Parts: sequence; structure tokens; C-alpha cells
Amino acid sequence: MGTKSFTSKLREVVTQACYVRKHVRRGFWAQFRDLVTMYRDNPTCNVFDYYRYQLYGGQRGSPLYRELLGSGGQEAFSRSLNPRNAVSPAWDKMLFAVLCEAYDLPAPEMLAFYKPHGESPRFAKRTLSTLAQVKEYVLSSTGPIFIKPVKSHQGQGAFLITDVDADTESVVGVDGVAISYDAFLEKTFTLSGAHRYKPNAGFLFQRPVRQHPGITDFTQTERPSGLRILVLNTGNGPFVHRVIWKIIAPGNISDNFSRGKYGNMVSQVDPVNGTVSPAIDGFWPTGRLHANHPVSGRSFDGFTLPLWSQVVKDVLRASSVINDMGAMHWDVIISETGAVLLELNDIGGTEFLQLHGQGLIDDNLKAGLQRAAVLQKGSEFSRFIVGRA
Repeated sequence: MGTKSFTSKLREVVTQACYVRKHVRRGFWAQFRDLVTMYRDNPTCNVFDYYRYQLYGGQRGSPLYRELLGSGGQEAFSRSLNPRNAVSPAWDKMLFAVLCEAYDLPAPEMLAFYKPHGESPRFAKRTLSTLAQVKEYVLSSTGPIFIKPVKSHQGQGAFLITDVDADTESVVGVDGVAISYDAFLEKTFTLSGAHRYKPNAGFLFQRPVRQHPGITDFTQTERPSGLRILVLNTGNGPFVHRVIWKIIAPGNISDNFSRGKYGNMVSQVDPVNGTVSPAIDGFWPTGRLHANHPVSGRSFDGFTLPLWSQVVKDVLRASSVINDMGAMHWDVIISETGAVLLELNDIGGTEFLQLHGQGLIDDNLKAGLQRAAVLQKGSEFSRFIVGRA
């Protein structure tokens, strides 16, 4: 919201308020009273949180008002549990790959590293140091390759090559369309204007992960629908706090939710047994809840993610080797053998973890924050947490 003007923000609020009055039958005065209660109970929330988390749809002052981690507390939450000297594996994907190799954690097969300066890890089949070597490697490759930057954000600079034509110096992406190698470079190695993207940090060349056939059957696409698993480690050993299944729309390369603007959906997963909820396709109030998958027609109710106990076991083992991070946001794909760890996030998005009517700051997280968090004195987030002891 920070890049929007005051006028555009006001217009958005008015649009959402009118939508709620028309479709939910909650008038402007009732919404205003809800907002007064929300600001009193939870200073981390703002007016946009009121709408995106559907607070207008429940009883005023319900426990959800106090359990939501609002926009004003997202970064403070991560920083309170994750010291800056402990988060390098979450920001540097090459370091993360090295940790997975050293501890034999389940991760995508590494085909090559590209690093223009300095040494590269030696466990990959190839190490590349120049763009000329990258070109030769890509155009002579066979089979699909997933390429992603060592340092980037929300999939920027990533590309899935499904085929190459060395004669025409072109590559084929996930959409089946061939583009020139120069156009491919502009989307990846020479991408400009991307947020938190540092091409000189290097790139990873990985074998794409094949998801479990039970998930492919449910979604009707082989493109992986991954998980975001929030693991807390606040003093009594790591445990799974919240799980979201990111359901990819056919034709997309990434399962990033991005507020649903690409057609992807999210379903909440029971951390104990792996059962899933109906899926939502965007933020409230305009998001829609789907009882059935829109392509396969399969019902979400009663569907259980395969190999769930093994997935939890794999993720908790990985969490035990990451020192001093109290909140770990894992991106995971379920393969035929269990979890495949794609990456670890430090300041992970929390919006899509709370769209199904359950706030993050439940009794478990509240106790962990009060026990282990390093809170900035006098901050809004600190007053919110400490005041709830």
C-alpha cells in the first residue's frame, strides 16, 4: 500500500465499504463501529486488514480481532524472532543449497551454479562464471531446467526452460512459446527493475521437482502446487504452526498467490492430519471461496495431502538445523517420497496465512512471543504483545 497515493487508498476503502454494504448487508455505521473496536483491540491492523480478513463478517470484538497479525506488525513479528545474524540461509539461496547438501536435506537436484565472482560450491555438476558459459550450457542442455536467482523476491528472475533450439538460439518456456536467447536473458540474468534482485550473487540451475501424482490428479496440472509451512521454534523445539497450500492455476509457472491476480488459490491445511479447507482465490471482500477445484471439480472437503506425516517429519528435521530462527517460513513441494525444500523465508508473507478466519497470534504463538521474542521497546508491536500477557 505504501506506493499508492492517499486518494487511491481512500478510493479503495470506499469501494470495499460499498461492496460490504451491498453484498454483506453491513451498513457504513456498523463498519465504522467495527473499525473503532479493531483499532482498540489490535493496533497492528489497519482499515485494509479489516476488509481483507473479513472482520466485517463476524461478531464485533470476537477473538479474531485480537489474533490477527496486521500489516503494521508483519515485519516486527519476523524481526522479533529472527535475529539479523541468523537469517542468511533465508536470503541467500546458494547458502541454503549448501546447507541442504551438508545435512542431506531433501532439496531439488542441483545441475549447475552460475556465479560471476568468487568460488562456487563444488557439489553441482557444473560451475559457470561467465554469461558465455551460461549460453553454451543452456543451448546444449536436454530436459527441463529451472533457473532462479540466488537473491531475488517473489519469483522475479526465475524461468522454467522446457526445451531449447540451439540452431535458432531460442528457448521454450512453460507456456510452450519459443523466445530468443536474448529475450530469455532479459527475463533472467539481465532483468532490470526487480525488487531485491542481485544478479551478481549468481543463479541456481535445478532439475524441476515432480510433485506427487495424487496432487497432479487433484489439480489437473503437473506444475507443482507447493506449501508455505510456518514453523515456530521459540524454546520447546520446532513445531508446525500454520500451513497453506498454494494451488497453482494451469499455465502458470509459479504458485505465488499475489492476492490471486494470476488465478492461483490458497487452502488452509490442518498441521496434524494434512486435510485441506475450501480454497480462496483472492483477498476479501471480493475473494471467492471454492468448495471444489475449478478445473478438476474435485471437492476440497475430505482431500488429504499425501505423505503428510513424512512431510512434517522432513520439515521439522530441516528446522532443527537452522540455528536461532524462531519463525521459519518454508516453501515446500510434496514429491513421491515426501517433502522437497525449495527455500526458506525470513520475513514471509502472512496475509495468505490468515484468510480462512484464523489469526496467527493464537495462544501458541502468543506464548512463544512473550517467552522468546526480542521486542523493540516502545513499539506498537511490543505494546500489543506485552500487553496481552
